[in-house]
Amino acid sequence: MTRDRLSSGESRGRYDARVQGPTYHDWYEARRPELTRHGLWLRGGELNTLEPAAYAARDFRVMFVRMSSYWDTGYSFTHQLLYQLAAGLDGVYPDLAYLPPARDGMTMRADGVPWLLGTQSKRGPADFDLVGFSNSIVQELANLAPFLDASGIPLGKRERLEREDLPLLVLGGANSLYTTSLWGPNPPVDGIFVGESDTAIEQLLVTCRTMRRAGKPKGEILDALDRLPGFILPDRPKRTAKAFIPKLDASQALVAGPVYYIDEQIGTSHLQISEGCPCFCSFCAESWDRKPYRERSARSLAEVALASKAAMGLDAIELYSFNFNMHAGFYQVLWDLVPLFKGIGLKSQRFDLLAHDPEMVEFQHAIEKASLTCGLEGISPRMRRYLHKNLEHEDLHASLAAIFKSRARQLKVFLIATGLEEEQDLIAFSDLLAHVAAVRAEHRATTRVVWSITPLVRFPWTPLEFEDAPSMARVSRITAEVAKRARAAGFEFRASADEAEYWLSQVLIRAADPRVFEALVAAGRTLGYAYHHEVGEDLRAAFEAELVARGLDPVALLRGHTLAESRDKPWALVQTGVFREFLWAEVERAREYTEIDYCLGRAWTEAKCFRCGGCPTSEHVADIVLSKQVRPYRLDQFQARIKAARADRPATELWVDVGPAGTGVPRAMVGAAVARALMLELPELAASYVGYAGSAWEAADKGPVNVSGRDVIALEWRKAGLPLVAGLWRNDEARARLAARLGDWARLVGPAPAGWSPSTLELAAPYPYAGDAYLRILHLDHTRRRAAEGVYAYDLSKKALKRGILRSMTVSAEGGGARVRLELGPKFREHVDPRELARRLFALPGRNDWVRVQLASRAAPDPRSGKSEAREASVAHR
Repeated sequence: MTRDRLSSGESRGRYDARVQGPTYHDWYEARRPELTRHGLWLRGGELNTLEPAAYAARDFRVMFVRMSSYWDTGYSFTHQLLYQLAAGLDGVYPDLAYLPPARDGMTMRADGVPWLLGTQSKRGPADFDLVGFSNSIVQELANLAPFLDASGIPLGKRERLEREDLPLLVLGGANSLYTTSLWGPNPPVDGIFVGESDTAIEQLLVTCRTMRRAGKPKGEILDALDRLPGFILPDRPKRTAKAFIPKLDASQALVAGPVYYIDEQIGTSHLQISEGCPCFCSFCAESWDRKPYRERSARSLAEVALASKAAMGLDAIELYSFNFNMHAGFYQVLWDLVPLFKGIGLKSQRFDLLAHDPEMVEFQHAIEKASLTCGLEGISPRMRRYLHKNLEHEDLHASLAAIFKSRARQLKVFLIATGLEEEQDLIAFSDLLAHVAAVRAEHRATTRVVWSITPLVRFPWTPLEFEDAPSMARVSRITAEVAKRARAAGFEFRASADEAEYWLSQVLIRAADPRVFEALVAAGRTLGYAYHHEVGEDLRAAFEAELVARGLDPVALLRGHTLAESRDKPWALVQTGVFREFLWAEVERAREYTEIDYCLGRAWTEAKCFRCGGCPTSEHVADIVLSKQVRPYRLDQFQARIKAARADRPATELWVDVGPAGTGVPRAMVGAAVARALMLELPELAASYVGYAGSAWEAADKGPVNVSGRDVIALEWRKAGLPLVAGLWRNDEARARLAARLGDWARLVGPAPAGWSPSTLELAAPYPYAGDAYLRILHLDHTRRRAAEGVYAYDLSKKALKRGILRSMTVSAEGGGARVRLELGPKFREHVDPRELARRLFALPGRNDWVRVQLASRAAPDPRSGKSEAREASVAHR
């Protein structure tokens, strides 16, 4: 399958001679029907992944592991960027692995298949030099032991280092700074990487590759890695600084990441507009461990967006940022992206910025951002000062008025239960609920308002790391009271995390004793537990019991500490840039319910540097303090630009023959592959591409399409792009290059005839025919006659023919299986789902074995020219 070509200079190294473990391709094919979504998560071969031959051609192999499932984390900015980065290094073969869905995990254990299984190569951990765990949230740490246990890898580093046949295990990700529970004399991973620097990650991979090629043992490789910024040996940690990106414009942007088989996300990717945060929210880990705040310039963003659009076949883009509405070039970015994408996603934003620029909501509404998400956090002004939200009553009320005036479809408000709330705070929350209802009514808005609350976990390297954490009972009472008041006021309410999850997370992130992780492992093994979406009281209780059994006091684990005590905490060895003295000053302010402003320059206030230590240079300070958001155009101009873009999007229908890579996946993947090939072939097309608009065989649910062969793919373009697309059909060299880019995804035949619909469908199965009962369900009366040895023709009655579903049907016996050929009527797609045919026409040994049935669409002659199918195909292949 052609997804990305190998460079001609790649060669295999000395490690090709090592003994490799078995591949699990045969197991996957045998088990695929019974796996979740028929094993699509483990299929591999996504757009922008390497050819299968790359495993042999590249001699350093790394497996990037997400500790949650494909469906939960596949659409991940950092994971896509990691793969892109590694695939671009000479000799490095990256593969991807995921937490198996619960049922699939049990199947894999029963069959002796490792959970650490590369989706692309179908190889286990023994066939890789490095396994990189990407830990995004605290709760995923519960999955580390299950991954290793199910993959035959010792949990202790000492045992692993004695075996050169096992890969190095390195953990990174957004939660890596908060993994001191893994530190100890015999840790579950060999190294931990803290930071987001693409340069540092490349250096890590190149160091491992170079030393592996030289035959160096794992211990020596780890010693070399220990000299890199942000790298920690958890069994002998020393002081280091997190690896950060000094200038976002100079860092590698996500351009050609894998495109996953997640139907609602195909054609969409992330555009990182900023990194870090200039605010001092006392609770927010990202606000403190990702300083300083840096922005990618609007000009650079336009270039990156266009390149990623072409490389991933995109029609929509999500702005990736902690708070998108604070970017200095936010309005310019919107202006630049509107003609390029039919969808622009915006996520979390700050209330105070909306208050001072209420028209910003109208700009979001103009791009159909009708569902807004804002972090209010504190339920009262007092609690918001404790959390350092810099949000006064007047600003909050002004932003709410702007939101309801814009008639937003939904407003989701995030709250935090600190455990410190008192009756006065609950009364203030009730007042706020009444105000929200009144303002919504005043503007006659039908906005759906959803309140969501989560218990506050006090993270290291935030001001609240020094604070005692409240008991579960205290948090539960507050959450219940907030929920009761929100519902009584007529609003929706959701709890985004339960008390068990809060308690487990709080204990893990401030762990300073290896017995904490030992207790988690023991509890998980006792219950046979892996974290998917919830912790559960059973795991929490078992974890607490194991802590007690090891001599640890669960109550003491929730206590805070002083500034002096904090200097001896293990996480203090990793320098984020922020001074611990500044954190202490901030927690003292929080305890007094006071706050200082944040340091980002804004039009309505004079910003200043508070010397928190987060900025490594005066240049970084100036970029933040002197920042000013500028709007270079009016709302009516922006609306006119959007209107023009939406009016200019005619569709062109392309005849394609879908190949094996495009079969059994959402048809939007084929659309993305075709659009990608066209834009990479002719870069001028990228500005004109609008998006995938559907196919003849695509079902209403937009799910996987199991039909290969002839289809029509509809793509929308700006008018200026249509002549460019048409010109490609007249260029034989360009057509050959398009074929190479598409490989097994599809073959481009050319413009589709007007009104074309599928005419013939063939089904081939390794099972006997057994479809007469289904024909009766469809009211297709018929007479069966023998046409030849092993071949039967089904002559439909006149009444059946009038139904317009089928014109004719032939069944042929082939070995122990059967082949069915259907000549389709004009109403076939109205009445029949091809997947149902695969389920009903054959005697299946198992109810999911219909996925083994091969369905192929054949083309009818072109009604305009009278060319036969065979003639048309030969012309297309010239």
